[in-house]
Parts: sequence; structure tokens; C-alpha cells
Amino acid sequence: MKKTISISFLIFNLIFAQFITGQNSQKNPSDELLKEKVDSIIQMGIREKAFPGAQVFLFKDDSIKLFEAYGFHTYDSITPVAKNDLYDLASVTKIIGSTLAFMKLYELYGINLDQKVSEYMPLTKRSNKKNTTFREVLAHQAGWSPYITHQNTVFRKNGEFKSRTLSNKKSNRYPYALSDSLYIFKNYQMKIMRRIKKTPVENIGKYRYSGLWFFLLPELVKKLSGLSFNAFLDTHFFQPLEAKRLTFNPSLKFKQKKIVPTEKDSLFRKTLVKGWVHDEAAGLMGGVSGNAGLFSDAKSLSKILQMLLNKGTYKGKKYLKAETIELFSSQAYPSSENRRGLGFDKPSLDSDSSSYPSEICSPESYGHSGFTGTFVWINPTHNSFMIFLSNRVFPTRAQKAIYSLGIRGKILDVLLEN
Repeated sequence: MKKTISISFLIFNLIFAQFITGQNSQKNPSDELLKEKVDSIIQMGIREKAFPGAQVFLFKDDSIKLFEAYGFHTYDSITPVAKNDLYDLASVTKIIGSTLAFMKLYELYGINLDQKVSEYMPLTKRSNKKNTTFREVLAHQAGWSPYITHQNTVFRKNGEFKSRTLSNKKSNRYPYALSDSLYIFKNYQMKIMRRIKKTPVENIGKYRYSGLWFFLLPELVKKLSGLSFNAFLDTHFFQPLEAKRLTFNPSLKFKQKKIVPTEKDSLFRKTLVKGWVHDEAAGLMGGVSGNAGLFSDAKSLSKILQMLLNKGTYKGKKYLKAETIELFSSQAYPSSENRRGLGFDKPSLDSDSSSYPSEICSPESYGHSGFTGTFVWINPTHNSFMIFLSNRVFPTRAQKAIYSLGIRGKILDVLLEN
């Protein structure tokens, strides 16, 4: 009789334990609905060839709401996207690299945002940029030109490389890789700097997006700290945050199969661009630039965004002051029609005809997008952030469905609504 009771009691305990475990393992219905909505948006994007694959990381109220990899590296559907594959961040580098570094310089060396850049950068002293301030260049209203197509200057009329530009062989004179088979002249960066110096300055005080300042910023980092741009970022942010897959020139560190290709370049490099920065000007800088060049997976990138969302703190360690993040992520010129923060992009203003980046993000939110199809956005009001990584430029940059379909804004709305 006792044996029968013991067996019955044991069975009861097992059934009760399974019931409790089942109850505890049930997912939050809100998170399940969020995932269904995001899955639907992503699959629609893949069907419409907005991108062959993507990584999505959504964080809200101190927890990961979604972290998924979708689709494939390319449209041949051979290599599925994994969560630790690396994407070219393109202009997201401007905030995860340049703005992050400048905020640290601002704190360490007491930079006044209304100081002239020329007081720190001799290149601009005897130029039409001598009176430009840090606030103006960071907010994109210094009147500087948007971009220089340096890649159009490296070829002769017969299609051969000009002297002291590129070579198909690596050597002491051509030490920096632009691709697997192209190498850059050792002093070519000086040509880039001289071209930037000579560009016109127009309509100072009006918003005009420009990447040129971000090519100069690594030199400012070196001048003040004594460290190279990538070493400074590694020392102050990437290594202590354990953002192990956030890097420049990933081909030097990671297997090719873990790097998502960007574009089939038929004009300049004339090969598939994979593992080397897609942006041609950043490539001619040797792949390490403040304008573009960083690669990452969503997980490593999430540590930077969580630190920013947490007002400069991550896992008990302070990386930046809360007031620094507040200053840089706020509208730089509040009474103007320029929506930008200092380095960071901001939501469109009420006077704008369209809502960017989404219909419901708050005025306090901030982030940046990248030409290759990347996007990060932090919403302090909603205690959330979003990471979207894709290679929308595959096979060519003519692929623009990511914009017409409003993919990234729709995902951001899903996060904020759930």
C-alpha cells in the first residue's frame, strides 16, 4: 500500500513539475505578436528584393524583444544569414565610430564645441574652412561639400591606374588593401586630405549633409590621444564592452564565410566587394575612416547602443557621462530647420513633409542609417533601441526597394507599439 502511494505521489510531482515548467516557458504573447509582425515585414522585403537577408535586434524595457537572422547572404540562397555574420555598417560608422570617439575627446580634453576646427587641425587653417566650428560640422551645417568621388581620379583614359594610386600587387609602396587584388599607394591619404581642403564652402548655416569632416576626425584623435582611430575606439569602447565582432577591415581578422558581401562593383574595383569597405573613399583611406568602414554583427553593435541608452553605463562601467550623451543626441540648433544632433541623426521636424524614420518615434530619439542598408535607432522615451543590418546594395546599389517599402521605419513602429 505504501509503495502504491509513493508511486502515485511521484507521478503527481512529475506532472506538476511539467505543468509549472510549461507555464514558465510560455513566451510573452506581446513578444510573439511583435515577432510575427517583424517576420512578415522582413519576408516581404526579401520577396521584393529589397535585400537578400538581414539581422534584426530589438531591445525594450531592459530585455531583448527579438534577435533574428533572416534570408541569405545573396539571392542565390546558398549561405543563410547567421546571427554572428558581419555586415558593412557604412555611415553608421559616423556615430558608432566618429561621434563616439569625439564625445570621448570632448570629455578628456575639454573641447569647446564652438571652437574653430582649424585651432586643432592645421589642414584647415589656410583654407575656406578656417572659421568652421565643431558644432557646425557635427550638425552638417558648415556648408562643406557632401562627398568627393576620389575613385574617379585614379584611372588614366586608357583604363590603367595613374602613378602613385593603385597597384595589383602589395608592396612597401602599396601596403593598404582596397580589395583582395588592389592595393593603395602609401601616401594616397594625403591626396584625399588635400582635395578636402580645396572643396568649396557654400550656404553656411543651412543644413547640408556632408561626410568630409569625418575623414579628418581620425587625425584629430591621433593628435590629441596619440592613438590611431581604431586603437582609440578599441581602448575606450570596443574591447571593454566586449564588442568582439565590431571592427574595421574584417578580412584581416575573420573568415570570409562569416562576412556578408555588399555589391558586385562593375565600375571601380570590378569584383565582388566582400570583407572590404563598400564606400570607395573610405576604401582609399585603407578601410579605416570616420566616414565609413566599420563592420559588425547585431550583437556586438547592441552593446554600444545599450551603453548609450543607459546614459553611458554598461554592466556597471561608465564609458561616457550622461550629460555628454544628452548634449550630442539633442537637436544641435533647436530654433532652426536642421533636425540633426551632434553627429547623430534625429527625427524629421514638424515642418518636414514626411516622417523620418517612423511615424511614432519620439523627438528625443536618435540614430543613423547606412548606405548599404543598415540602421540603428535609440528611443530613450520608449526605453528601446533597434538594429537593422542588411546588404540592400547587393547585387548593385540600384536596389532601392528598402526605401520605397519603408522597411526600417515599419519595424521601428512595431517595436514602439508593442
